[in-house]
This record gives sequence, C-alpha cells and structure tokens, in this order.
Amino acid sequence: MVRYLPLALLTLLSALCVESRAQPKHEPTETQVDKSDVAALNEFINQGHLGVGDSANQPKPKTLNSEISKGNDSDSKDVMEPLVLSQSNDSDSESEDDQEKEDSWRIYLDLYAFLPPITNSTSTIEGNTTKVDLPLSDVIKSLDEALTLKAQFEYGRLGILAAMNYATLSASTTQSSFLETQNPLKNRLGIAPSLRTRTIRIQGDLDVDVDANQTIFDLAMRYRAGAIQKPRMEKGSTSFLGLVGARFIDANLSTDFNIKGKTDVTVEGVKVSRSNSRELERSSNASWGNTWVQPMVGMFGTYAISEDWQAFAYLDAGGFGLSGSQDLSGTAQAGIAYALGNSAQISLSYKYFGIAYFEGGSENNGYSSYQSGVNLGLRWLFD
Repeated sequence: MVRYLPLALLTLLSALCVESRAQPKHEPTETQVDKSDVAALNEFINQGHLGVGDSANQPKPKTLNSEISKGNDSDSKDVMEPLVLSQSNDSDSESEDDQEKEDSWRIYLDLYAFLPPITNSTSTIEGNTTKVDLPLSDVIKSLDEALTLKAQFEYGRLGILAAMNYATLSASTTQSSFLETQNPLKNRLGIAPSLRTRTIRIQGDLDVDVDANQTIFDLAMRYRAGAIQKPRMEKGSTSFLGLVGARFIDANLSTDFNIKGKTDVTVEGVKVSRSNSRELERSSNASWGNTWVQPMVGMFGTYAISEDWQAFAYLDAGGFGLSGSQDLSGTAQAGIAYALGNSAQISLSYKYFGIAYFEGGSENNGYSSYQSGVNLGLRWLFD
C-alpha cells in the first residue's frame, strides 16, 4: 500500500498540472481540492485496496503518460478552438461588409462652371457664313440662361450617366459695312456672284441681332472597374469607368438685320439703284434649327494621390459623321479633386469641348464651336 501511495499522488498532481497548463499564462492559476476527495482517498488507502501484492494491477508509467498526454491534447484543443473560430468569423464578417457596400445604390450629382477665355464659332445660314471669336466677358454679357449638371446612378458595378448642357445667347451689334459672303441680302441687291470678295458699304447704321440656343443631353450606360469612387479613397486606389450611349443635340440660330434711316449703298464705289436702296431699308431675318442624335463613347479614370486628393481624366467622342456632311463632338478634361468631408468634393481642371455640324446639300447650313479653359466642379455622393 505504501508503494502505491506515491503513484496515487502522482496521478492527482498530473491531473492538476494538465488543468493548470490549459489555462492562459497571464491569468493566475488557482487549484482547489475538495476535502471530501482527500478523505475518500485516505479511506481507500486504509481499506487496503492498494495492497503490496497488487503489483500486477499497477499501471505502467508509459501508459499513464500516454493517457495524460491524450488528456492534455484534448484540453488544449478545446481551449484553442474558440480562437480559431473567432478569426474565421471576423474574416467572413469583413467579406460580407465589402459585398454589402458593393451591392448597394450610389448617386453622384455634379455641378460645374466652364470658363473658356475665347469661344471660336462659325455659323452658316442659307449659304451665308459668319465667323465670330468671343472673349469670356462678351459671352457672359450675352448669356441669358445656362444650366450644366451631371447625374450618375450606380448599383454594384453597373450604372447610368445623364448629363445636360443648356445655354441661350442673345447679342446685338451695329455695323457700317460687311462682306458680300456674309450678307444675307445680296440676292435682293441683284449683285452677280463673283470669285473675288466684294464689300458693300452702307452710309448709316446696320443693326444685327443674333439669338442662339443649344441643348446637349448625354445618356449612357457605364461600367466600373476598380474601387468605388468616393470623395475619400484609400491612397493608391484607382477606379475606371467605361461609357457607351448617345448624345442628343438641339440647336437654333436666328439673325435679324435692320437698317436705320434713309441710306445710300455703294458696291466698290458704284452706287446701287434707288429701288434697291429702298429695298435694303427693310428688315430681313435668317434662321436655322435642327435636332439630331450622335452615338457616344467615353471613359473616366480616377487615381487617389492621398486620402483627400485625387487626380482624374475624362474623354468622350460622339457623332463620327453619321448625321450630316460634318458631324463630330468631343470632350477632353484632366484635373485634381479635393474631398470636403465624406460626401462632397471640389475639382479644378482644364477642359476642351468642340462641336461641328453641317447639313449636306448646296446651302450647307450648320455651325461649329470650339472652347477650352478652366472648369470648376462640385460633386455630391449619396449612398
């Protein structure tokens, strides 16, 4: 019995060691032994169940160590399993959050002001061509109404873009002479056309009133590759949009000519007949208008310089000569943007926009306009 007493104590200590080893190192280990368990062990020994002659029933140390080892592995596994399961749940949660952000609606609203220093335009009405180069100050003075905005709707990676550029202009000028090729009244004067330029001089005031309006509406499907476009993006992240759609254009030009007072008209020093002079005193009007559709493709790329600063570039092209003898429009733009909080952004860029449209036929009515300059923008994100 005395020989087996150390073995029983060893078994009890081994179990306690296994329990202590399974607990974290940073937490204090407390070992509690019930007094009833100790009394039961003493009674078991006193009754002679652990006799000297029971050597055959003595468990081998190797077997005992194996059982202890198994118990230790089992306990360690139970302790570590919650940590492994916790890490897996965190990863799944992050993946679900990213997917939820991707599969949600986002709305972008852009307002911008395009300020080209010079606007170069050419218009042809009933075969008469007029070329005008207007500085920005004259354009602002002549501007009656203007609206420039862009809205984009995105769900996941697919979306829709809608943009509008609307403007009406009215200008007046007074002239005392003009070229024959720019004179809408040349047929009334009975002057035969010539290969050289003729100058018609009017001794009096010729008032010219010009009214023009242009509406450009873009509607396109868009697909995004890369990160979601936001005012604040992770440094180094990129986003790319591809656009395919149509550009709807409505343009109208109207020119009124009025002669003030009784005038004498000469052509290269030769006085025009009195009847033609009286005819010229009357007013005349020439106008042209058309609505057409252009196929359009485009792209928009963004690169996050830092969390708040972004560089971007935009390109589009439409027309490709499908609707007239000349039919083409396009935009090229590049600049930087700065975040105003998490839902707003301002931008500064350099922009070029050009449009040229002329009908087929002998009169070849139409117009062209080319602008380049600074563009100021403001964007809001709703998600």
